[in-house]
Amino acid sequence: MKKVLSVFLAVVIMAVAVLPSFAKSDKCNCGEAPIIYVAALGSGTLTLDEGTENERVLFRPEIAEILPDLLPIVPAAVQLIADKNYDAFGDVLIDCVNSVFGELALDENGNSSDRVTCEEFHPDTADHGMEHSYYFGYDFRLDPVENAKLLHQYIQEVKEITKHDTVRWRASSMGGVVTMSYIRLYGTADIETIIFQCCPLQGTAVAGELYNGLVEINKDALKGYASQALPELGSDFLAGVLLALIEALDMAGVWDSLLVIADDLILNLKDRVFAECLIPIFGTLPGIWSFVPDEYYESGKEFMQLDPVENAQLIAKLDFYHYEVQSKCAELIALAKASGTTMYNVLGYDMQRTPLVTAYRETSDGTVDSKYASMGATCALLGETLPEDYTQAKYTDKNFMSPDRVIDASTCVMPENTWFIKDMLHSTTHDGHDELYDIMFESEKQLTVFDLEEYPQFLQNDVVNQCFYPVEAETDDSIKGAFDDLMNQFTFTKLVELIFKVIYSIIGA
Repeated sequence: MKKVLSVFLAVVIMAVAVLPSFAKSDKCNCGEAPIIYVAALGSGTLTLDEGTENERVLFRPEIAEILPDLLPIVPAAVQLIADKNYDAFGDVLIDCVNSVFGELALDENGNSSDRVTCEEFHPDTADHGMEHSYYFGYDFRLDPVENAKLLHQYIQEVKEITKHDTVRWRASSMGGVVTMSYIRLYGTADIETIIFQCCPLQGTAVAGELYNGLVEINKDALKGYASQALPELGSDFLAGVLLALIEALDMAGVWDSLLVIADDLILNLKDRVFAECLIPIFGTLPGIWSFVPDEYYESGKEFMQLDPVENAQLIAKLDFYHYEVQSKCAELIALAKASGTTMYNVLGYDMQRTPLVTAYRETSDGTVDSKYASMGATCALLGETLPEDYTQAKYTDKNFMSPDRVIDASTCVMPENTWFIKDMLHSTTHDGHDELYDIMFESEKQLTVFDLEEYPQFLQNDVVNQCFYPVEAETDDSIKGAFDDLMNQFTFTKLVELIFKVIYSIIGA
């Protein structure tokens, strides 16, 4: 009996000794935590009446699907030109907007109708590493805190399928809003690295001003907004042709005529459009409310007619995000970095922002203002530089002033970990971005803007060659500057720019 007991104890002891090694082998030892891409607005397809004969995509639908709802605008516009009956045109316009976007509205509490569903995201492979990232999308309309809870579930699924204890991730645009909400709820114990890319971490002026009814259309802003997207077409010749068309229409006075029409529409229909469709639809969306900066927030709630009683639950959601997340960005990021998570912020500047609001002169990436994406950088207005007598706001032995004197990064939340890319269109990346992000992901320590010689804090975007180079001290916008630019990097588009600069100089003379 003693012998049997001895053998039994020996087996138990061996089992106890071996079990930890089995448990350890259950973990992946590749040394590369999985990467999650927290996607931008519109990443999750929204469907109305899914699985029924009336099923249709609400966001983002194919043009062919919504074209019948939009076509009535054409004859109504022709009639408007003939009779100047703005109310009649407004009836058609508002019906069209409500037909296309009306079902996106949430209820008075900021909750979605059961008829609208968003595709679900779950990791479907154990493959991970620098060459593979997991995609997390969501319903952009909802409270970012709700989406952060879904992100938490998604992270647990990724950890389970990859056998890793931590993850890394890149957040793009609205993905940064969800990320900050996640940090507020869960901290960053599960996260090794976070890269923010063009994120409205403190909002964006277009949301703040539209949620306060501040609308303005400027001709130069319209032209700039139209032309700056041309390099992203992927065809230099086509971009050059379209740029020539934009400039030729300006010379022919078409842009001025369009501006007169736009001003008349705003004057006659703004109040109706806000009251009958924009407020009922977009006033209910916590996701879009998260883009409203602090200085616009309380007045925005009043303008968007949120009732303290009827909309009490919605207001509670909005207030939590605004005051516990957006307003505490600096505190949340400091806690994340203190816990060992490396943090990076990459954003664009010197691009024409959305030309619909009075803040059209704020430098941006075309969508998000650089001052909000950077969480506090001091920025000159678009096309201007900081005053000649301006000195870096926060004294330090390190220089955070851009060579072109457009940005003072010393005032932003992460001055040593924020990169500004000149002429980077909102969340539009190329191989140069991937190379920079790989360096950030692979580093075991927190990198700063002074650690990477080839990637200083202020970089010029080169879409044609898919790379970056340091921003130069001065930007010459003269004919000579355009000619030198053409000689340094010949493209058909740059040639067109030079031609029209010469033409405008002759006309101006």
